[in-house]
Amino acid sequence: MNRKLSRPQRRLSARPARETVAQWMEAWLGDYVAQNVKISTRVSYENITRNQIIPHLGHFRLSMLKKTHINDFYQTLLHSGRADGMGGLSVKTIRNVHIVLHRAMREAAEREIIGCTPATGAHIPGFRGGPRKHAEALTLPEQRALTALCGTDAVGTAIVMALGTGLRMGELLGLRWGDVDFTARTVSVSRQLSRLKDYTPGAKAKTRLFLQDGTKTGSSTRVIPIDRALARRLRDYKKAQRAANPGCPPDMIFTGRDGCYLDPAVFRYQYRRLLLRAGAHSHTIHALRHTFATRALEAGVPVKVISQIMGHAGSRITMDTYSHVLPVFQSEAMTRIARYIGAS
Repeated sequence: MNRKLSRPQRRLSARPARETVAQWMEAWLGDYVAQNVKISTRVSYENITRNQIIPHLGHFRLSMLKKTHINDFYQTLLHSGRADGMGGLSVKTIRNVHIVLHRAMREAAEREIIGCTPATGAHIPGFRGGPRKHAEALTLPEQRALTALCGTDAVGTAIVMALGTGLRMGELLGLRWGDVDFTARTVSVSRQLSRLKDYTPGAKAKTRLFLQDGTKTGSSTRVIPIDRALARRLRDYKKAQRAANPGCPPDMIFTGRDGCYLDPAVFRYQYRRLLLRAGAHSHTIHALRHTFATRALEAGVPVKVISQIMGHAGSRITMDTYSHVLPVFQSEAMTRIARYIGAS
């Protein structure tokens, strides 16, 4: 039974036989991706298409693209794919490129524009040799020096909350007051704030802040506990915020000076300034999340619990990310076992 196609689907199906990969990718972005994925995914797909796929594969005729071409493309990205000419892209980035290319080729095959997708059998480079890059975290003295400088404003409160919950920056800045249950001392994580390309017709700026429902993965939507000190800090901050800034949007926890969303770029800038004042090493904003996980492991919190709090898809991700921390605790565990059975 033939399915009735929508207008964008009919446009995709009626492509010329001599169409290039570049022409197909542009059509796919405009008529399929724009209609079927959330805006953050659309921005990601567009960046990968314009920065990697079209420059390297765009000149091929779509019907003539082969698996060997794609394999060569991935190897080029691996060794010299960076836009600044300073080496290759990470394996994770290449896998993201593969996802976009495979989905675009699969759509072309489903529309019977090509016989089958050449990306299906392409070889995705594996992880290169050498030590795995460790998750970056603040040392305990650095963390204490930083929190001592955190004031009661939005940035200071956000940093303390990130260190106490392991929230990603987008999740943190996307929180509303309705997400906080002060009685149960929990926070519901179900959206994120991102600066993305603005596709609104006639938009004055290329990008704007979007508050998106949904998180990075399904497991990232979660309810996490907060301690008494953080709950008390949030209460005090809420009172001060309401008194000083009754502007829009009133339900957001972390707001800028104009009462609107706290821009991630502003948050990063203020965080770096505080790090410098604290005499700490230069750390990315993601180090706040890694610091929470590291302190939790040091405190003896089970890996599965940490994984659930951080919204990882499984404990294996947590163990792989913090594998450099675990051996210390494994040694301590063996010592405790020996003492328990009387072997030492």
